[in-house]
Amino acid sequence: MYITGLNGNGKTNLSEALYLLSGSRSFRTNSSSDLVRWGAKEASVFGTVERSNGSDEIGISLTSSGRTAFKNGSELNSVSELVGSCAVVAFSPSDLSLVKGSPAGRRKFLDRNMVELQPTFLATLMAYQRALGSKSALLKNPRVDIAQLEPWNELLTEYGGKIVENRVKFLELLNEKAGKIHQEFAQADGLLKLTLESEVLNSNQQASADFTYQELKRLAPREIALRSPLFGPHRDDVAITLGAGVDSRAFASQGQSRSIVLALTLGVIELLEERLGESPIVVLDDVDSELDAARSEKLFSTLVQRDRQLIITGTSQPPAALVKGVHQEVQLVRVHEGQVLPS
Repeated sequence: MYITGLNGNGKTNLSEALYLLSGSRSFRTNSSSDLVRWGAKEASVFGTVERSNGSDEIGISLTSSGRTAFKNGSELNSVSELVGSCAVVAFSPSDLSLVKGSPAGRRKFLDRNMVELQPTFLATLMAYQRALGSKSALLKNPRVDIAQLEPWNELLTEYGGKIVENRVKFLELLNEKAGKIHQEFAQADGLLKLTLESEVLNSNQQASADFTYQELKRLAPREIALRSPLFGPHRDDVAITLGAGVDSRAFASQGQSRSIVLALTLGVIELLEERLGESPIVVLDDVDSELDAARSEKLFSTLVQRDRQLIITGTSQPPAALVKGVHQEVQLVRVHEGQVLPS
């Protein structure tokens, strides 16, 4: 499906609604209130997901009090229960900041796609965040002492080790896929390599529970003084290098950054296809505005090599590479002032 319309008319809203059904946060904002139309009190999105082994009706409603998820007519205990029901991989202009942006953005990319690949991993992430939040709140108390930090440090050691181990394994898998794809996009840039940078890893590059716990104990007086947690996977980063170890976070050109992000996105799609046995829905939001003709053509020609459902937005007509590669007529939809119209 190709969704066209002028900027500001709601194209991204339509593709964003689809992404929400995966159980993830928006690819544009972390605040649910930003997704509700100005002047409105709530919003909702529902859809039917058809897979090789059956179908489900799923939905999410957004109100000032939070998000509520539904599946086959029943309200779920948590939106996280939707994870795995509708696999979606999204690419938007904001993703181009992945290479040179903050470590938080790279951690989000890792964890979001790891959860799609292994939905049970979400429980570990949430448990770590709860423990980290509790410890952070405790550190704000001027009367806190080291003994009070012990229970939280034990939980952070347990869950933090699992997070780092999973991130290392995921990057190993993604390295193989994205490295090969990147050679097709930009062979002259050299081999793409991804490496987890984590203080939780010991000198042997392993997540040792004893090492982590001892570091948390050692840093406790300083954490109390600064009133902030100073050690753990919430501080991880991903080193992205090209060729002979050139750090792309500092030295990649705009074109090189684009090639890297496209390779990572396509790599994630291939990993999900191997794990799920079928393709995720691929959402490409306004890619024409950010990609040159050569990269755009390569992206579309790669995507249409397999039977994938593509949801693409743009301000002009579908790219020639997309139309040429698809074996059936591209469904066109026009968005005008928030209304979805036949094109």
